[in-house]
Amino acid sequence: DDIGETPDIDSSRVTIFVDPLDGTREFVEGRLENCQVLVGIAIDGEAAAGAIGIPFPDGTLETEPTIIYGLDGIGSGVIGSFLTRGPYPLERNIDGVKYPRPHHATGDSTAEVMEACRRGAIKGIGGSTVIYGGAGNKILAAALGEVNVSIQHKVGGAWDLCAPQAILKAMGGEMTDLFGEEIEIYRDDAPANCNERGYLATPSGVDAAYHKRLAGWMLAQPEVQKYKKEINKK
Repeated sequence: DDIGETPDIDSSRVTIFVDPLDGTREFVEGRLENCQVLVGIAIDGEAAAGAIGIPFPDGTLETEPTIIYGLDGIGSGVIGSFLTRGPYPLERNIDGVKYPRPHHATGDSTAEVMEACRRGAIKGIGGSTVIYGGAGNKILAAALGEVNVSIQHKVGGAWDLCAPQAILKAMGGEMTDLFGEEIEIYRDDAPANCNERGYLATPSGVDAAYHKRLAGWMLAQPEVQKYKKEINKK
């Protein structure tokens, strides 16, 4: 669709982040529905636009790929196959008794800080944890409203976050680092160890204070406080 006139932006303000395969481990393990291609654009150190290519929407080679794109402040769209996702993975999480909503997306990390985050989310909003592979895939789950929050304590780099954060913002969601602070990883002068600050992503349609409360529940966990002190010392 035509988005009308756009301002001229000096190229020095623009950084493009590309991840040709988000969900590498999942690809090797054959969990293809978790794999994505991420292309994100940051302007002045903030995620502004992104496209996510989903080559295996249903986890097989039988379905045509899907592309989801978004531009912060403008909107989002989908090209290609219709996504039939969530609760995800469907065969496990459709059981609303064993895995009650709301769902919180995390990876399968057994790190102390992540175990604490799962407890904090359940204590704060109830529900249960849903395991998603791939950083982009978790953030997309929040953007699409499949989950009430996506949580990860560290990522590989800015290429994992830029495209999905831009799409999340374009869809009305919010994303900060794990501690509720601004994502700084796209800046040229980004502080050290930004990738170890992870992210907290929430969808649109929740009240304005919801994200802030979630960050507070994370920080209320002693293991999260310990983790924050450790990375700030590096």
